[in-house]
Amino acid sequence: MSEFKKRTMLDIVPPSKKSTAFVFMPMRQDRPSPIPKKQIDVKRKFRFPKFHKTKKMFWIFCATLFLYIPLSIVFAEMKVEIYPKSITLELDETLELSRKESNGKIVFSEISLSDKRSGSFSSSNKKPHESKATGIVTVFNKNSSPQVLVSGTRFESSANKIYKIEKGIVVPANGSMDTKIIAQSAGDDFNEENLVDFTLPAFKEQRSLKFNTVYAKSKTEINGGFSGITFIVGQEDAKKAKDIIINEALLETKQDLIRKTPEGSFLLAQSVKYKIVEENFEPAVGETGEKFTLSVSGSAKGAVVQREFLEKTLGKNIPNYDPSYYHLKIKNLDNLSFELLGFEDSVSNFMVKVKGMAEFVGVVDSKQARDDIFEKKLKKSSAILSVFPAASRVKVSFRPF
Repeated sequence: MSEFKKRTMLDIVPPSKKSTAFVFMPMRQDRPSPIPKKQIDVKRKFRFPKFHKTKKMFWIFCATLFLYIPLSIVFAEMKVEIYPKSITLELDETLELSRKESNGKIVFSEISLSDKRSGSFSSSNKKPHESKATGIVTVFNKNSSPQVLVSGTRFESSANKIYKIEKGIVVPANGSMDTKIIAQSAGDDFNEENLVDFTLPAFKEQRSLKFNTVYAKSKTEINGGFSGITFIVGQEDAKKAKDIIINEALLETKQDLIRKTPEGSFLLAQSVKYKIVEENFEPAVGETGEKFTLSVSGSAKGAVVQREFLEKTLGKNIPNYDPSYYHLKIKNLDNLSFELLGFEDSVSNFMVKVKGMAEFVGVVDSKQARDDIFEKKLKKSSAILSVFPAASRVKVSFRPF
């Protein structure tokens, strides 16, 4: 108990005891020496004066307005939208057309184009047929005097087939001559694809020395021999082929005539006709051939009228429409029904019956409208509408304001 020291509790912490010992701290060589306060140069950054947020927004608005006003004047725009009149009218009119100008009649003219075409067709007629093979041979005469060969002179091939000449010839001395030969009988047995040699049986029968000095060699193939059932190009075949050619030509040339129609004119498609000027059958009608070719040269012709005059005539029943003041075109003119009455080739006058629901639309020239608006300084829609009677409504807008 003697070693036990009594612990006391204090309300105040006693101050620590200061040591009186001197401690030497060596100075570091790399530490910069302190700078006197008088040598320190303090650089301050420039700052805009602080404005209140409301003032800042005000100046931004003023700057924007300053730029916007001159730019809006330079790039100012006036937009005018013109809506043309649109009228639907059911037509049932009969018009008279004439080649010459006349009161109450529509003047028409004709346009045409030439055409060439061909087609291949099949024959339908079967008939028994026989034909003799034919070809060209060269006859040689090795004698010192001319040799006369009369019509019907026989030529015998190396295969013992007999051919004849249909016309008499005179072969010059020590010369040659080409002539046509024809088989003695019909049939394909007399056809020869290869070139063959011929002798004259008459000289052999006469035991003449000319048998060896007068002879022939084929110059072309000998063909055309036939005996049996074959196809014949008949009249019905020719008629059907012509009808097919004409129908095809009519459809194609009609489109060509439409493209050829002058601007501002309208082609009466129902008036287009195709006429064959020249035709050629190969093989010819009546000859043999399982297939044949028809080549034709023809021309297509159609009547045209002035489109605007036709539209004004058809629009005469539109209420309050004055064709002399403005024009209403027919949007679906090609889809209307045109029936031609009394129309023939080279006719001077004929009638046209027009039926259908016509869609009339006012014609407004955008370039002319723009020029008129600037020239007359029109700004109000009512003023612009009064200048363009073909319009039903006008909308005017300005940019930027």
